[in-house]
Amino acid sequence: ISDVSLSVPAIVGRNGIEELVPISLSEEERTKLSESAAVLKKTMEGVEF
Repeated sequence: ISDVSLSVPAIVGRNGIEELVPISLSEEERTKLSESAAVLKKTMEGVEF
């Protein structure tokens, strides 16, 4: 996944992100995440700044 901003769970302290919380995704979940990222990317291509 590139050119799309996605967030991940993180532990945030007074100095910002202290630790990223690892998540495990099944193959189906990874596929769905990639599909979602592609939809977001296509949508953003139509947005004018």
